[in-house]
Amino acid sequence: MIFCAVVPLSLACGCSSSAPPPAAPTTGQTFTDAMKMMCDIDRLAGLSAEEDPLAIGQKRSEWLAERIDNPDGIEFRTIVSVKGPDDQAKAIRAKAKEVGIAACPLADSIEASSTGGLSP
Repeated sequence: MIFCAVVPLSLACGCSSSAPPPAAPTTGQTFTDAMKMMCDIDRLAGLSAEEDPLAIGQKRSEWLAERIDNPDGIEFRTIVSVKGPDDQAKAIRAKAKEVGIAACPLADSIEASSTGGLSP
């Protein structure tokens, strides 16, 4: 008899619905804004690839991680950071052109020196 009472109760518990998770707050930063920031990072962050060519990639990555909050921008930065320098330059330049950014100094810098790419 106890088994009969437990089964319907457990079925009723499994059918209850929970409220959807709250939406992530939006900051208003668009993907294009994130790409502009990425392309122009050296000027915005006061960085120079000539000063420290070995550490510039890490500095760029840290600066962008603190400032890019558009979900698509975060995803793109993360995906591109695991690629090699040549692929990073190509992907960043292509994405910049896709969103209407004509020049991308970051892609140019990475391509010119094969160093300074974003790090994961």
